Amino acid sequence: MNTLFALVLTIGMTNGEFQDVVVDVYESQQQCEQAAVEQHVTGNCYPVEKIVRADEVPADTTAKF
Repeated sequence: MNTLFALVLTIGMTNGEFQDVVVDVYESQQQCEQAAVEQHVTGNCYPVEKIVRADEVPADTTAKF
């Protein structure tokens, strides 16, 4: 199985904090980088395994929808 890559933007908020936002996930780093060019965004492509934290709890397990 190949590694998936996520296109990640870092957003600067008006309160001075920064938030990373995943735009989309791609099957290769090349597809991810090409998507950034096509969308005219300055983002970074990271392997999905690197951005998913092992200690995070999915929202659906703590919130009632």
